[in-house]
Amino acid sequence: MESRTGIIPRPLNAVVIGSGNVASAIVPALESAGAIRVSQIYSPTLSHARALADKLSAAVAVCDPASVSRGADLYLVAVKDDVISSLATPFKDYGGVWLHTSGGVECSVMEPITADYGVLYPLQTFSKGREVDLSQIPVFVEGATPRAIETSRFLAQAISPKVYDADGTTRSRLHAAAVFACNFTNHLWAIADDILRREAAADLSVLAPLIRETVDKALSSPPAMGQTGPAVRGDRKVIDHHKSLLNAREAELYEILSSSIIHYHNECDRL
Repeated sequence: MESRTGIIPRPLNAVVIGSGNVASAIVPALESAGAIRVSQIYSPTLSHARALADKLSAAVAVCDPASVSRGADLYLVAVKDDVISSLATPFKDYGGVWLHTSGGVECSVMEPITADYGVLYPLQTFSKGREVDLSQIPVFVEGATPRAIETSRFLAQAISPKVYDADGTTRSRLHAAAVFACNFTNHLWAIADDILRREAAADLSVLAPLIRETVDKALSSPPAMGQTGPAVRGDRKVIDHHKSLLNAREAELYEILSSSIIHYHNECDRL
């Protein structure tokens, strides 16, 4: 199978820069789909590179930038956001298409490496050891050249039918929304778990039906319509009582979130 213009070989000879959660989730899937054949996994920590390389058909783990091969069809950069810009120095003029996987970093950060750069952004939370059905997640693509755009779209379509174009501003907004929906929410679950373990000899599992119903409601109708609890009712007595049961940091966060709910719904009422 070839791309629409025929400029993309299948599979792409690929080098992967990074071996963390995102790389560990999408690289084996891309290789299984026949979209890429990975020749190298680069990570500054050799054991991390080996752990990912062992999941692939013929990848070699390397930890020295000087050992990374030149002239691959694809360099897939799956590293922490604040590391991406530092790649320009060791990998300048390596050739190939360079794609990073970040939602919050402009694709132009790789311009010093090559003209053919872009983004392959799978909008999901990934953790090693957890299987994710990639066919259900949206993948957002961007490219600085037709070659980069087509390569990114080709890879995205190999793992998911939900592929969308998104420029840097759009991806940043998606990423910010994802932090609210995932990272912040998970942190609140961690705090709830702490409170239960500390005060009720229980854990988060006791809230499982509540969490599932909350998520189901949020996905079936606008979340603002499903808001419940003392803050949306303006029940200051309950809010203050809850705060008295918490430690200082928990009480501060409780107040911030309660105030946000109160202000949000008061503003909505005025619209």
